[in-house]
Amino acid sequence: MKHDELLKKIYSMELRYANEKPRREALRAVVELHEPHETRVREVCLDCMTPYPCPTIRAIEEELT
Repeated sequence: MKHDELLKKIYSMELRYANEKPRREALRAVVELHEPHETRVREVCLDCMTPYPCPTIRAIEEELT
């Protein structure tokens, strides 16, 4: 899943209870920190400097699918 698609999925999460909003906002903040950046060699996570998607993004994607 692309970075912008992941953010859209988080923004579109259905909020059933008031306490879910902070959880959604926390996920959004983490995804925004782990933004992809294109280098000469490959796409890397700006926060981790590891190949994108980094382990953090993969874990979030896994939980949202």
